[in-house]
Amino acid sequence: MYIVFDVGNTNIVTSILDGDGMVQETFRNRTNDRMTEDEFMGFFKSMMDIHNIEVKDIQGIMISSVVPVITTMLQRFAKKYFNLDAFVVNIKKKVPFKFKRGVDGSNMGADRIINIVQALKEYPDKNLVIFDFGTATTYEVLKKEVYIGGGIFPGPRTYINSLFGTTARLPKVEFDEKNTVLGKNTVDGIQAATFNGYIGQVKYLIQKIKEEVGEDCFVIATGGYSKIIGEHVEEIDKCSSKLSIRGIYTLYKMNKSKKES
Repeated sequence: MYIVFDVGNTNIVTSILDGDGMVQETFRNRTNDRMTEDEFMGFFKSMMDIHNIEVKDIQGIMISSVVPVITTMLQRFAKKYFNLDAFVVNIKKKVPFKFKRGVDGSNMGADRIINIVQALKEYPDKNLVIFDFGTATTYEVLKKEVYIGGGIFPGPRTYINSLFGTTARLPKVEFDEKNTVLGKNTVDGIQAATFNGYIGQVKYLIQKIKEEVGEDCFVIATGGYSKIIGEHVEEIDKCSSKLSIRGIYTLYKMNKSKKES
């Protein structure tokens, strides 16, 4: 079995994979940059007990993280409690894509790398657009196996929270599906405008991406909000909530094979 940590700005998503890389269990807890490896083990041990997992069952630990202090904590956790050197996703690893001349990929985040890795595995020989709807929304654009560019903008919840955080009287609301742009009260109006505005933004970006690529593209959505957004953006061809988890394992196996050869 393998442990996979997908660390975002809001949550740490932990998945237990079998020997073939299939997800068996997934659980999450809040990202807390003050948590020690010992505190984390207290949480993790309770999950292991619930799912009847023992330390000796774990063959490898993988980390994809956008929070450096959590990365370090999980590396210590892996070594102290499992005597394993964690595999940490970064652009220095062997990856199945290259960057177009003039595109700087030296600081590409782990979350973006694993999305690209898995999308290329599942949809080879296609021009790809990969949206990840999380705390930040990212998109990556590839012509076959060449990364040509991408973008980052606030995720749905961040989008709404920024309105609440910078105004004195507007309430904090949830990002929620609205089939009208005409709100009947303040809360309804915020939700109607932000939801439909976000959908419109995604549609427009896909349109502009396809214009700049000049060829047809296969559009994939992942991340916590991918399902609700995918239902309203017909330009999205596939929603894949576990794309990143599978991508971590794929990259791990790719680099393990390289090391063994």
